[in-house]
Amino acid sequence: MRSSYLFLVLLLCGNFAFGQQSLNLTLAGQVNSQPNLNDCWGWVGPNNTEYAIAGNIAGGEIIVDITNPNSPQLVQTLPGPPSTWRDMKTWGNYAYITNEASGGLRIIDLSGLPNNVVYKDTIIQGMNTSHNIYIDNGFAYIVGMDVFNGGMMMLDLSDPWFPNYVGNYDNRYVHDVYVRNNIAYAGELSAGLTIIDVNNKSNPQVIANRQYQGNFTHNTWLNDAGTVCFTTDEVTAGKITAFEISNLSNIELLDEIQSSLSTDGQVIPHNTHVLNDYLVTSYYRDGLNIIDAARPHNLIEVGYYDTSPLSGTGFDGNWGAYPFFPSGTIIASDMDDGLFVFQPGYIRGCYLEGEVTDASTTQPIANADIEIQGANVTDLSSSTGDYATGTAQAGTYNVKYSKFGYRDSTISTVLANGQLVIQDVPLEPLDRVSFTVNVIEEGSGNPIGAAAVEFREINGNANLPYTTNSGGIVTDPNFISATYTVIAGKWGYRTKEVQFTVNSTNNSLTIELPVGYYDDFALDFNWSVGGPASAGIWERGDPVGTSNQGTQYNPEDDLNFDIGVEAYVTGNGGGSFGSDDVDNGETRLISPVMDLSNYVEPVVKYYRWFANGGGFGGNPDDTLRIEIFNGSNTVVLNRVFGTNQNAWQQDTFVVSNFLTPTSNIRMRFICGDYNSGHVTEGAVDLFEVIDLLPNSVKDLPLAENAELIVSPNPLAGRATVNFDIGTEVRVENVRFEVRNVMGQQLFERQLDVNRGTFLMDLDLAEGIYIGSLLANDRVIKTFRIVK
Repeated sequence: MRSSYLFLVLLLCGNFAFGQQSLNLTLAGQVNSQPNLNDCWGWVGPNNTEYAIAGNIAGGEIIVDITNPNSPQLVQTLPGPPSTWRDMKTWGNYAYITNEASGGLRIIDLSGLPNNVVYKDTIIQGMNTSHNIYIDNGFAYIVGMDVFNGGMMMLDLSDPWFPNYVGNYDNRYVHDVYVRNNIAYAGELSAGLTIIDVNNKSNPQVIANRQYQGNFTHNTWLNDAGTVCFTTDEVTAGKITAFEISNLSNIELLDEIQSSLSTDGQVIPHNTHVLNDYLVTSYYRDGLNIIDAARPHNLIEVGYYDTSPLSGTGFDGNWGAYPFFPSGTIIASDMDDGLFVFQPGYIRGCYLEGEVTDASTTQPIANADIEIQGANVTDLSSSTGDYATGTAQAGTYNVKYSKFGYRDSTISTVLANGQLVIQDVPLEPLDRVSFTVNVIEEGSGNPIGAAAVEFREINGNANLPYTTNSGGIVTDPNFISATYTVIAGKWGYRTKEVQFTVNSTNNSLTIELPVGYYDDFALDFNWSVGGPASAGIWERGDPVGTSNQGTQYNPEDDLNFDIGVEAYVTGNGGGSFGSDDVDNGETRLISPVMDLSNYVEPVVKYYRWFANGGGFGGNPDDTLRIEIFNGSNTVVLNRVFGTNQNAWQQDTFVVSNFLTPTSNIRMRFICGDYNSGHVTEGAVDLFEVIDLLPNSVKDLPLAENAELIVSPNPLAGRATVNFDIGTEVRVENVRFEVRNVMGQQLFERQLDVNRGTFLMDLDLAEGIYIGSLLANDRVIKTFRIVK
């Protein structure tokens, strides 16, 4: 046990140089002499003296008297090992503090404040480090430890200086926990929200688990009534979510919300707390946030103060908050700018709720847009047509209701704080027309059955997919009049995109598709996915970027010069840079079968992305492997490995260099995580097969006796070209050309005789080239040139 008798002088700073955004929160004071803070908590001493306790990333803790919020006084600084993570809670006159560096559990006797404190570090049940702690009714619940599988250890605080171990939960890692009445609400990250009965602390029992889309459940807290549990997801674009828990066999998601200050919704929430049905939340780069949760199915942001000049995703700025002082003061601990002291102005939201229906059928309309214009508030109706939204500031607003296929409705609505307005809105359907699309093969005019045809309304309001019948036709007698981008394609044809306005007089469209293997993934041509990887599985979609310290891992966009916005990526869940990358083995993306037997010299082209880095465990050692196979033979075309290759890069391969072009060729893209410790992401876009010739020689009339020889072959300096078009008839426009694997012309010579010899000087890089003899722009003979 050691004692500390320190009294330090307060250092205060004025307002920031950057302009803070704030609503219903006033900055009263700030202590920035200790800027590198992690979590914080509060304690009330004799004479209602209010103290803030905050962890210092550089080591130890600080204690600040905030009784006068305008003049906070730093009264104690305690030493300790450096640790990015500290968490603290109080019970009676004691504070209990966890860290992820060393020393076990710190216990501080606060009764000597402000002049002195006594503290000790103690290791219980072999626990040297831990992530978080919660205390309820005289029991401490410590989680994220280096013992008990990182689960939860329970301590009896009847003797607060000598806690007594009474049990543990070791099913899986627990990141944070809230406990009330012997029921623990555990945030288990990707395992979601787990509810545990801890009445018998020697034998805790899981009584419910709730996972949900994008869950990375970081922290949990109950509402005052104990009927709703709120969670935060500590990932990029994470949300605060409200769950109805009255029926544990059917935990219902009521609502979710993000900070309105967030740049493109990317900010990461950290911890939320509940006071009088308000959520007080620390957001990393958006600061302190207050949400009215009195109607938990309708969460409304009613206060904020942006403590950071940074925005978007990132683990900077505001770590923790504490709103439970009797005075109402709120403290917030910041990793960059120290301790903030706020005076809140709690208000209730202005509630707007109702139902959106079809005016003709009275049926509910799902996913209708509701916009409170001028308030930066939007919402979507549920599957039953219901909506619940609102704003912090009272006033008269135009509320716009819209849904693709219906006429917009805008209603002037008076909203007041704490008052509910019920507004049911019927929408009038737009006119419908009978519309027909014909998809045919370019050149032959043959119908293309089972072709995908997708209508994308130009304002992004709808995405309507169809498939042609055996006659290459799509007919919809009830099609919505609008202007669309129309995308049509099928495996074995080149996808085409056109813009078309559909109305009663413009109600048919014919699309011609050229033959050829092409896929920019704007349409789904049924590539198959397999492999043992447990995460980061290949998926088709609009890439959601992830990054770390300025390095991009998952791409943010597909190629910007192809059709659509889609690509194949390894995991597309967004979040932190390592939350949906490839883990525990390989994920394999396999193309449909290609018949390349009719190509003269087929060339495979594609763009790929690979990022491998971050984490720990030595040099990055994962790979992206590209293979070509025909059912019996497999050849590796490329193997990308090492540190970040995070940019779109094109590969081009002549198929015959690896396999004989046959009728059963397939491609395989394999992204593998072979050793733990690094982030691994891959992507593929704009796959195609071209012929080195403009058209297949097998489809053109060849001269039976035509000859073409280039020597020496492989080339070595000047080459001799011998040619003969194979006929005595005079033919105009005879020429010889050389093209590379990209189809680019590198050499051309006009020939004024039917046969002859000439010398060619052409400086070529190593590779495969095609020499062609043409008459009247028709290829009559080819020769494969090697350098």
